[in-house]
Amino acid sequence: MANLRSRPARRHRRAGLRYLSPYLLLFPAFLFLGLFVFWPAAYSIYLSTMDWKLGYATREFVLLDNFVNMFTSPHFWNAVRNTAIYTALMGSLSLGFGLILSLAITGGRRLQSLWQALFFLPVAATMAAMAVVWRFIFDSHIGVVNAYLQRIGLQPVQWLTRNATAMGAVILVGIWSNAGYAMVFFIAGLSNVPKDLYEAAAIDGASGTRQFFSITWPLLSPTTLFIMIIMTVRALASFDIVKVLTDGGPVGGTQVLSHMLYEEAFKFFDTGYASGIAVVFFILVLALALLQMRVEKWVHYQ
Repeated sequence: MANLRSRPARRHRRAGLRYLSPYLLLFPAFLFLGLFVFWPAAYSIYLSTMDWKLGYATREFVLLDNFVNMFTSPHFWNAVRNTAIYTALMGSLSLGFGLILSLAITGGRRLQSLWQALFFLPVAATMAAMAVVWRFIFDSHIGVVNAYLQRIGLQPVQWLTRNATAMGAVILVGIWSNAGYAMVFFIAGLSNVPKDLYEAAAIDGASGTRQFFSITWPLLSPTTLFIMIIMTVRALASFDIVKVLTDGGPVGGTQVLSHMLYEEAFKFFDTGYASGIAVVFFILVLALALLQMRVEKWVHYQ
């Protein structure tokens, strides 16, 4: 009788363990996200309502004063404008060059893996170290670019110390470091396009250009949307390129939000103001991601 009574209890315990086991397996991941993602984000929102200098023992609750100072500051709006220019140009051109590279590599018959590794190498490299190399390339005295310009009879250019060229140099390095990232995803997307569609189009007499705009581009729209979101986030988060190449100069000509946040937090030690910039930065990234997801109705899924 005792054994008969214990069987339902054991079954209930086993059922309870089966119910709890998925949550127990997910608990370490949720704990990690809570400690290193959600808690820092919540703490940044809390600090944005404080007037606090890093290293000071006292804090003063100021509610929205940091945001009022931010939105009335010309330096903040200059950083917003530079961030918008950098994000739009770097993201769109990286996407375009990544698509061109993927089409060229998949259309070739030899050394496809070698070309993929070669163009993906800037993504795998440490960007801060590569930015140092690019700084020497753009150097006005010993740079390779100016050396070639002088060789063909042109005057050297102050690439990193003039407003007209500094942002262009930063965008160029950003494209160089991100085009290979977009290329890899486009190659994966191209591999999923059915080959029989091209064969049918070729039988109907469609040219290569017509096949691209009627078959390749529509079927790559999910990949394009994903890459667009990734490139936007990567562009908004770009810091090391600006820090190493121009340090936000000349006279704020390349100052972006991520670099401004760094300066306020670790150069001027205004932690409350920097946290306010981080909150605005987070809202901006979230809004752009949601806006881009709204265009999903134009995405063509197979």
